[in-house]
Amino acid sequence: MSLILYQIILLMLVPDPGHFQNLQEEKIYSVGEVNEKPQPVIGLTEFQSRWSKKVVYPEAAVKKKIQGMIFIQFIVNRDGVIENASLKAGIGYGCDEAALKGFNEVCKEPWKPGFKNDQPVKVAMVLPFFFQIVER
Repeated sequence: MSLILYQIILLMLVPDPGHFQNLQEEKIYSVGEVNEKPQPVIGLTEFQSRWSKKVVYPEAAVKKKIQGMIFIQFIVNRDGVIENASLKAGIGYGCDEAALKGFNEVCKEPWKPGFKNDQPVKVAMVLPFFFQIVER
């Protein structure tokens, strides 16, 4: 009788194996924690080139000669879709909004997801965007 009771209790205490999979799927990893980091299907260089073409340097920033780097943070989900893009650090004068708007437009293109232990996982990333006034 005690053996049967123990097995019943053990079955009730040991979670469903699928439960652990769900926990792993919900965790958001950093780039350093994954075996394979996410990347745009078109390649990072082409992605950055297309992003640059989408951004319009704000007139107020040009007049004030505002230059510098902003950082966009986002999550690449298990399907390679970008989620929750937002400003991590900016320089103001409309540059932050312009870079984020351009980023969101380019992010409609697919990404390869990140992998940990041969499973696709959510990965938090940060990409820089540099504003520089080029004299002609």
